[in-house]
Amino acid sequence: MLLMSKKLLAVIFLCLLAVSFLVIAVNGSRYTDSYEMARWSYDPSSVQAEDCYVIADDPRIVEISNIRMEDSRLRFDLRALKRGTTFLTIGYQPEGIQALQKIYVHQFGIITRNSFFGGCTGGFMIPLSILVITVLLFADHYVRLRNGIRENLYSYSNIINFGVVVFLVFLIIKQVTVILDFQGIDASVVSVLSSAETFAYIVLPVAYVLFVLISLSNLNLMRKEGVNWHNMLGFFLGLILCLVTVLPDRLYGFLLTHQVVDIFNENGISTHLFSLFEHTVFYIVAYLECILLGTVVFSVRAARRVPAFDKDYILILGSRIRNDGTLPPLLQGRADRAVAFAEIQRKATGREIIFVPSGGRGPDEIMAEADAIRNYLVYRGVPEERILVENQSCSTWENIRNSMQLIAEDYGARNPDRAAGSENGESVSRGRPRTAFSTTNYHVFRSGLIASKMGFHLEGIGSPTRAYFWINAFIREFIATMFSEKKRHLRIIAALVFGVILLVVVNYLSVLL
Repeated sequence: MLLMSKKLLAVIFLCLLAVSFLVIAVNGSRYTDSYEMARWSYDPSSVQAEDCYVIADDPRIVEISNIRMEDSRLRFDLRALKRGTTFLTIGYQPEGIQALQKIYVHQFGIITRNSFFGGCTGGFMIPLSILVITVLLFADHYVRLRNGIRENLYSYSNIINFGVVVFLVFLIIKQVTVILDFQGIDASVVSVLSSAETFAYIVLPVAYVLFVLISLSNLNLMRKEGVNWHNMLGFFLGLILCLVTVLPDRLYGFLLTHQVVDIFNENGISTHLFSLFEHTVFYIVAYLECILLGTVVFSVRAARRVPAFDKDYILILGSRIRNDGTLPPLLQGRADRAVAFAEIQRKATGREIIFVPSGGRGPDEIMAEADAIRNYLVYRGVPEERILVENQSCSTWENIRNSMQLIAEDYGARNPDRAAGSENGESVSRGRPRTAFSTTNYHVFRSGLIASKMGFHLEGIGSPTRAYFWINAFIREFIATMFSEKKRHLRIIAALVFGVILLVVVNYLSVLL
C-alpha cells in the first residue's frame, strides 16, 4: 500500500466534505422527524397517530405532513417553505402532554433540527466522511509503522505512529456508533471533540493501578538506593497523569458550586471557553498516554530483540563504577550480556567479535569506566587483543560517536582490503563493520535512537536488571527521550490544540446562530 501525503489526505477530506454538503443541499429541504412516544406512554403500541398533533409556531417556515406512528415513534414529514426558525409543538391529546422541538431552515432551504448544525437529511455523510478519513489515516500510519519497524526499529517515528494507530482505532469505533445512531452534524463534532476524554477515562483505571504499583516500586527503590527526586520520577509521572485526567471534572464541580461563571448558559462564551480548556487537557493527556504506551512497547521489543550473529564489534556502554574500580551489578550485567552474545555467535557461526568498552572517568571515579570494563573482560577470559577501549566519553551520545570512530579506524587497519574495496566503489557493506551494542534493557531503545540520529545502524542487546529499579529507570528514559524530541511533540500538540479550537468554534456557532 502506498503512503499518502498530508496534502493528499487533506484534499480527500475536503472532497468528501464537498460531496457531503452537495448531498445535504440537494436533499435537505425535506426532513422526516420523529419523537419517541415511550416517554409519554407505558404502552406506545396503543398510541394512535390521530391522537397526536404537530404544530409549527410559524407555519410559513415549514410545512408539516404525513403524521404517523411507526413502532413506538411518532413520525412526520417537514418541507422547507422559507428561511427562518420555528418551534414545533408535539402533543398527545389523551394525556395532554406536549414537547417542543426547534427547527431551522437555512439559506438554501436546508432543514436542521434542534441546532444550526443539527440533524438533517443527508447529514450522516459528515460522520461518514470523518470515518473514511480516519480509516485512511489509520491505514497510512499503520503502513508507516510497519515499514518503520522493518527499516529501523530505533526510530521515534515508530512510537508516534503506534500511538496514533491506537487512538485512531478507538476513534473509528466511536465514529461507527455515531453513524449508527446519527443525531446531527453537531453531535458528530461533539463526538470527535469528546473522543480524547472518553479515551483518557478508559485508560484512567489502568493509570491508577500503575500509579500504585510504581509508587510501591519507588518506595522499595528509595529504601535500597536512597531518597532523591530521581528515584521518585515514576511516582510523579503517575500522579500527574491521574490528577490531570480528573482536573476538568474537579474544575467543573468548583464552577458549579461557586458559580464563578455561568456554565449553564450554552450560548455564553464562558461555557465554550471551559469546553476549550477541558478538551485541550484531555487531548494532551490522551496523546501522552499513547506516547507512553508506544514507548513501553518498543522499549520491550528492543530489549528482547536478538541481533543477527554476523557482528564484528560489540560496544559496551559504560555507567558508574564502584569506588574500588570494580563493576556494580548493572554494569557487570552489560559486560556479561556482551560476552554471552559473543560466545553464542562464535558457536553459531565461528565468527569472533571485538569488544569495545566505552566510558570516561567521572570526577569521583578512580578510573575510566571503559578501563574497569576491560579489566572485567580480561578476568572473564577475553584476550586483550580483542578489546578496543574508548575511555574519553561522558554521555551515551559521546559513547557512540567516539566508539564508532575508533571502530572505523580499527576495522580499516584490520581489513585494508575491505576498506579499499569500499573506496573503489565495490559493495559498500564490505567496508562497514557490523556492530552491536550492549546496555541495560531499559536503555536499549534510547541508545539505538541516539545511534540512528547519528547515522549509525546498530543493533542492541539488553541485560536484565531488578524490577524495582527497572520501572523508575524506564520512566527516566521515557522522559529523556520525550525531551530529545520536544520540538516534534510541541508541533503535534499545537496541531491538536488548533483542531480542538476549530471544533469548539463549530460547536459554539451551532448553538449561537
